[in-house]
Amino acid sequence: MAAAGMIVPAAIPVAAQQAPAATGAGDLTLRQVDKDVVADSLQLRRELGFEATETKLASILKAKSAATVSGTAGTRQLVNEWGFIGTAAEAAEMKRRDTLTTAVDPMVQEFAEQDDYAGSFLDTDNGGRLVVQFADALPAQKTRSQFAAKAVASGSSTDDVEFRVVKRSSDELTNAMKAVWTWDDSARGGAQSVVSIAEDVTTNRLKVALRTGTDPAGVRGILKTFGVSADFTESKGIAPLACTSRNKCASPRRGGVGIELSGGACTVGWVVKKGSTLGAVTAGHCDYGRNSGAVKSGGASYGSLTSNNALKNGSHADMRYIKISSNAKPWLYQNNSNKARVVKKQALGSVGSTSCLFGRNAANPRCGKIKSTNASQRMPADACGCVVYGQSSATFAAKPGDSGGAVASSTTGSTARGILSGEAANGLMHYSWIGYSSTYDMGKIATG
Repeated sequence: MAAAGMIVPAAIPVAAQQAPAATGAGDLTLRQVDKDVVADSLQLRRELGFEATETKLASILKAKSAATVSGTAGTRQLVNEWGFIGTAAEAAEMKRRDTLTTAVDPMVQEFAEQDDYAGSFLDTDNGGRLVVQFADALPAQKTRSQFAAKAVASGSSTDDVEFRVVKRSSDELTNAMKAVWTWDDSARGGAQSVVSIAEDVTTNRLKVALRTGTDPAGVRGILKTFGVSADFTESKGIAPLACTSRNKCASPRRGGVGIELSGGACTVGWVVKKGSTLGAVTAGHCDYGRNSGAVKSGGASYGSLTSNNALKNGSHADMRYIKISSNAKPWLYQNNSNKARVVKKQALGSVGSTSCLFGRNAANPRCGKIKSTNASQRMPADACGCVVYGQSSATFAAKPGDSGGAVASSTTGSTARGILSGEAANGLMHYSWIGYSSTYDMGKIATG
């Protein structure tokens, strides 16, 4: 990706890319669309439950061409707010899902405080129905009715919500997760074998990634004592996405721009506000071990590092604070056409919702589907070698240098989700919930 934060006058953002002048209903073809846009669209459509074939994309493009010829569409918007080529009806369905999860979020957060809560997710295999799970027994009928009423008020129906009883609560799965990490920490000679562990709310199991060639018997033994099941994969290990490339977007200070540090380059995530003071947050592993030093963007001053780094064993955030002297705004660098997108709010999102990355390696955000909101991973030895809990994982793409990048709910970037940590296993990207910025005394997301 080209950088979110790098000014490239010749580049036209794909999200607003205009195809050649229309001459007929079939003039806009897949061959005229960037291959990455096609690949991302097919992946996201598949993950979100929409038909994912090149034939379907071709038909959508043909319809867009016809609409342009008839004068009803104006400039072609190839990629929608959620990062894929889709129809108006599909965009409306995505809007319904987002509106639903936002409307019920206060009650979901209350559920999350209960010991028997087992997570929630959008069932994209069944029309985007919101499934809310509990171990052993459902909440009272009155509570379920109140939840359904909020769903209906948001524009969904009672059929769009399902309460489900499962075997294990999220707390039980998390306790098993922690036991595995403790076991891994005690490995002789420091030969840790576990790369990442995440709750898979859709199967009520754990997903465990082990270093290539590792025998899973030890982990299976730990999990057996908890009565927890898991799916195993292999991984080369966590890959923090830091590098030495550059971007240029220093002032006014905003989120989603490339930064240079003494130890390499990363991306700043979001501008935060602590009292009346504005600062910014990036990944804690970026230039890990330094507690001071200049932070620049394109060679110009952006701010300075501080000792406020949440990355330590048992932490829930791969996040660190950047001090800004002045001229910061509650903005996100959305793309080369919109360098000052106003940030409105924050929302964790449900499994099955979308998350989009604003990193230094792309002019436009890259989107994916949330796979877990309870994932953990071991950081590399040169970045504490510690375990980070409570992260989210998603399927969007990222490259070295995107570490610390802003993760939002859609390509508009107006709703914050988190700070990019890195690739853990199987191509999944982990990020830390932006709400942890206040937990670790870095302030709250700055909104406007």
